[in-house]
Amino acid sequence: MPISLTLPLLEQPKSIKDMVFIILTHQYPLSLIELLNIIKKQYAVSVSFQAVRKAVLELQHANVIIKDGKKFSLSREWILQLIKFGNTLQKNYFTSPQSRKKTTLQVGPNLTIYTLPKLVDLDYVWNGIIRESLSQPQAPKIITFKAVHFWFLLATLAQETQLIQEMLQHGIKLYYICYGNTPLDKWAVQMYNRLGVHCIHRSKPHDYDLGLNIGTYGNYLIQTTHPQQLAKKIDHFFRTTAKVEDASLTQITQLVIDEQDIPLTVQYDPLLAQTFRENVLREWKNTT
Repeated sequence: MPISLTLPLLEQPKSIKDMVFIILTHQYPLSLIELLNIIKKQYAVSVSFQAVRKAVLELQHANVIIKDGKKFSLSREWILQLIKFGNTLQKNYFTSPQSRKKTTLQVGPNLTIYTLPKLVDLDYVWNGIIRESLSQPQAPKIITFKAVHFWFLLATLAQETQLIQEMLQHGIKLYYICYGNTPLDKWAVQMYNRLGVHCIHRSKPHDYDLGLNIGTYGNYLIQTTHPQQLAKKIDHFFRTTAKVEDASLTQITQLVIDEQDIPLTVQYDPLLAQTFRENVLREWKNTT
């Protein structure tokens, strides 16, 4: 099944077909009447029932959406193909040997520090370490993570979705804490919960660094603190985007390919990982 649709992703939709697609990414299944009413309310446009029906039929003909009774939703098969296609694009365009240049400092047998040039490279290396940790047979089946903004969900939604599915298939439970308080942060928390992650929002502690991303994966503790300038750019992007559909794909792309020296620390320490994991779970449970 070819991916024959030019995706609107998070940009402002320019057609009824784009509006239908974006709505169905958040709410489903929906009937034609329900789609019509949501389009009028959400986008404040004058549109006919026939126009909505035509857009839906075009998406259905392209195998992007499916019909169940009188209601429509995105095709799970199409979503899976999109994820595979996104992975291929990410590897070809962002993880070529030229873009994956990194320096590695082996401080000790259980501690490695990387310096990576771009956020997209950081995400690629981090995900690779996560997959490596999944192969540990005796590792704890709980992953904990916290950060201020979950920028990677916006930048690499397809890859992140596939990675979450892999972890869940391994019987792993995930507990995430988001310290951001913007509409995009709240959207990210909702998305992760839909994917099967136990994710909550909390007010940021005063002593928590704006660019700190830290998590445990098996017996590994992985963390990065973004350079101050980069952390402020990410924070500004999240604070100035009122709605997820207003998020600029161009700005997101620029953030993840902007060249910086980004440190990534990978530490194999079962006791330290356990302590952090227990602290996150305690904080998570005290909030819910």
